[in-house]
Amino acid sequence: MKEKISNLLEALNQGIYEKEEEISLSLLAAVAGESIILLGPPGVAKSMVARRLKMAFLNAQSFEYLMSRFSTPDEIFGPVSIARLKSDDVYERHVEGYLPTADVVFLDEIWKAGPAIQNTLLTVINEKIFRNGTQECHLPLKLLIAASNELPAKGEGLEALWDRFVIRLESRPIVDEREFSRMLTGKEESLTIPEELLISQSEYAQMQCQLDAVSVSDEVLSLILQIRRSLYAVEIAADEERRNIYISDRRWKQIVRLLKASALLQDRKEVSFADVFPIYHCLWQEPEERDAVRNIVIHTLFLVPAQQLATLKDTLARDIASRKESHDYIKEIEVIAEHLKENDEAIQGNMFIGAGDRKMVKNYLADFYKELAFTRQDTAKLYD
Repeated sequence: MKEKISNLLEALNQGIYEKEEEISLSLLAAVAGESIILLGPPGVAKSMVARRLKMAFLNAQSFEYLMSRFSTPDEIFGPVSIARLKSDDVYERHVEGYLPTADVVFLDEIWKAGPAIQNTLLTVINEKIFRNGTQECHLPLKLLIAASNELPAKGEGLEALWDRFVIRLESRPIVDEREFSRMLTGKEESLTIPEELLISQSEYAQMQCQLDAVSVSDEVLSLILQIRRSLYAVEIAADEERRNIYISDRRWKQIVRLLKASALLQDRKEVSFADVFPIYHCLWQEPEERDAVRNIVIHTLFLVPAQQLATLKDTLARDIASRKESHDYIKEIEVIAEHLKENDEAIQGNMFIGAGDRKMVKNYLADFYKELAFTRQDTAKLYD
């Protein structure tokens, strides 16, 4: 499955620039049955990401709409059937071609929607259910992508809807000038994805069953618990006091489902160390918290080797002072270095970790390797 998903992501990214992370995490959200919100200014290809995701599924139906404060439920969920209302006194909608019949949905400027739309979306996103008249319809919805250039206004009752978007991603203009030049000069051509790469309805249903069989190791649970504890007191650059970032129990449950989807799509039956990294996209409430949360995740992932190195350095310092060698320090340093290398390779090879994040891990480990080199040099003092 990993090869197919990798090739599918490569195909989806053709003709679109610096949106690999948005597309890969949107696909991950779709397989996990969760939702994603893209935050960013107009004109950064947020809608194109949604259209590409529709192309990932065989015979998928899509629905997209630009919200305004004048948008009505009829425009999103379908018009009311006047004939049904007159004949049977039943308030029922014609839903064909609207959100209730779509596999992939894109709602732009989500926060401009009125309360009637937002309240219905709560059930749609969380339970994949739409109540149409006297019927309760189970939706074919695989993925809902929302977009906005602003955060939800505080004090307007939008917190519940904000919490429904499990992945929160900032979508930015093209940074690399070479990519920008390619975008300016490139031709806009229609994209055709080979049918063998597409995810069929039966494959998608099978994935949902397989997700439940993916296990979560004690190591990964320990990492999650450590990250959760660290969120109680997060140091934000602009704040004088540490910030408590609240994550609901429901949200943690959804995050674990994302981790299982990451493992499944990469041919693993158990969630691994590297699957945990992207969860920082799920753990911030305000944009200024994102970098601090990412640092917490990085430090947590490498906490064990960091503690091992700290203990080794303390022991080495005591041995140098007493002129004795109680450990095979060179061997222990090599073990730590090999552990770091394996973890780095796992992160670099994970399809759902963006290029910028992979580079950040490289930079973090560069300092770690320097500390290992300095410690290796210090072992020579045992023989001075």
